[in-house]
Amino acid sequence: MRARVSTWLIAVAALTASGCGCNGTTIVRPYPPPAVPDVLAQLEAARVARTSFQSESVMDYWVKDQRVKGAVLMMGRPGARLRFNALNPTGGNVAADLACDGAGYQLIDYNNNCQLVGPCDGAAIAQLLRINLEPDDFFALAVGSTPILPGAGGTTKWDSSAGTETLDLRSNGRRQVIVLDGRDQRWDVLESTVYDSEGKVEWKLQNKDFHEVEGPGGAVFRAPGKTKFEQPSHKADLLVRWKEHRFNVELDDAKFVMEIPPGLPGC
Repeated sequence: MRARVSTWLIAVAALTASGCGCNGTTIVRPYPPPAVPDVLAQLEAARVARTSFQSESVMDYWVKDQRVKGAVLMMGRPGARLRFNALNPTGGNVAADLACDGAGYQLIDYNNNCQLVGPCDGAAIAQLLRINLEPDDFFALAVGSTPILPGAGGTTKWDSSAGTETLDLRSNGRRQVIVLDGRDQRWDVLESTVYDSEGKVEWKLQNKDFHEVEGPGGAVFRAPGKTKFEQPSHKADLLVRWKEHRFNVELDDAKFVMEIPPGLPGC
């Protein structure tokens, strides 16, 4: 019996030393305390490594004053090139088609038989999803990363109970808090919140259920299974369940160009 007890105590001690985080034990940071510029550089490198995306998702979002849940097909490249096909929940046919070609956008609302055109910016995406997010910032969201305040600097802090690395960044009176999965130095973006100069939340991003996605040539990428984006100033939120993610697929410019049928009235 004494030998069995000793073996059990040795096993427990080994788990505690490794920092398993079980039953309140401490998770030891598995790498030296990182400098903020190094973390930001790695996040940027991970985003840049994703040159395009093509995804099938189920979205829960607001359209004007109505809550909608349905399939949305998406693709995108950096440089304000995005394409959205929102499908009708009942029939599966296209309800709305939005294309950003790098400069302008075209949107056809098939349910209401009307169209919109204009510059491709955050307001263009808001026409479909209500959230106001610049196209390349939406690209970052769609590939499991996060927009980052330009010129930001700050501090890092390790959470030994969760195994997460938190970046507390400041830039021109605004603040951004990014929570990363620090286990094995994965640095998956679990949360990202931007505050304005008065401390109010501008937007908040949450990801969960990260998994590996294989790309061309055997490249492996980390991608979330679920994403939640909230934007209180627009009274908007977006819930996404990513059913399929593909990265670094060939997407030529023609896929982001849409012709508006002649005579189609404005929305």
